Amino acid sequence: MREAHVTLTDPAFDRMGIAELVSLSREAGVLGFEELACHGTGAIVQVAVERPIDEERLSDLEYVDWWERVADADDDHRYVIAFTAPGLPQGLAERADDLIGTCEPDVTDRGATLSLVGSRETISETVAEYEAAGVSPDLRKFGTYDGRDHPLDELTDRQREAIGTAYEMGYYEVPRTVTSEDVAAELEVDSSTVAELLQRAERNLLEQHL
Repeated sequence: MREAHVTLTDPAFDRMGIAELVSLSREAGVLGFEELACHGTGAIVQVAVERPIDEERLSDLEYVDWWERVADADDDHRYVIAFTAPGLPQGLAERADDLIGTCEPDVTDRGATLSLVGSRETISETVAEYEAAGVSPDLRKFGTYDGRDHPLDELTDRQREAIGTAYEMGYYEVPRTVTSEDVAAELEVDSSTVAELLQRAERNLLEQHL
């Protein structure tokens, strides 16, 4: 298993077709960014910002599939946003299925740095798909991926919360005693968010053991 650190800059966001979404987040003062799930050429992300995002403009973005404001504090507002990048090719979606994930993306005012984990061939083909779409990721590091100390460390905080809650509620009992809708209600999020979180968490865990 290999790991590559790649950086995307503002021109890359523009070619991907998501520059306005990035701009809205920055205008609200980005405090943190977490990828909850990846689906093809899109993702479900949680964005923490200092001020509420301009929700009217957010709703007007055609490539935003849905969004939900999930938490509010004086200087910490959190949104879960699902989007599909219109400028990325379908071939990238096929490559994404072979990656463990884009781990712990670091988003700043100057761009975003992603960690791509998978085979050497898959990482190379993924970068090639970006380049074919006119997006030129800057490869900062490439080397062996040793994994983490515990399988659950491969999951994001939200994935761990979702799969832990599902387990405790009986989602994995035979026969199953609750539905994903029940888990979503417990977590106070949309059922599609829970489905994406559980699918991603399960795949990452299986990757470590199979």
